[in-house]
This record gives sequence, C-alpha cells and structure tokens, in this order.
Amino acid sequence: MAYQPIKCSGYDQLELFCMQQAKVTITTTHDEILIGKAINLENCKGQGEFLLIRCEKQGEHQVRLDKIKAISYF
Repeated sequence: MAYQPIKCSGYDQLELFCMQQAKVTITTTHDEILIGKAINLENCKGQGEFLLIRCEKQGEHQVRLDKIKAISYF
C-alpha cells in the first residue's frame, strides 16, 4: 500500500516526542501495541516516513507514520 502522508500537526507532535525522548504507547492499524522511547523520525525513500522507537524488551522498531492508529505519552 502506498504511503499516505500525515498532517503537519501530527508530524510536529512526533518531532516533539523525539526531542524529549518521550516514552510512548503506540497502537498500529494492525492493533499491535508498542511501548518504548521515541528516538527519531526517518524518511526512507520510496517507503514513507517512520517513527523509530526503542522498546525495552523488543529492541528498536520502525513504525510507518500512516500505520499509527493512536499514540499516547507518559
């Protein structure tokens, strides 16, 4: 499925989470739940934009931004 860019306000919020290295809980469109620290945003040419998070037990994950259904931080 082709990447669908997210709204600028959503991207700005993700940038803030990364700058703060915030601990986030992400629910994907496939109902996968990931809990970890927001590390960076990456643009992979031809694949889309991704949020890189570091989970304690599962290591690092790239989550495509248009596959994030919900995100919260604490």
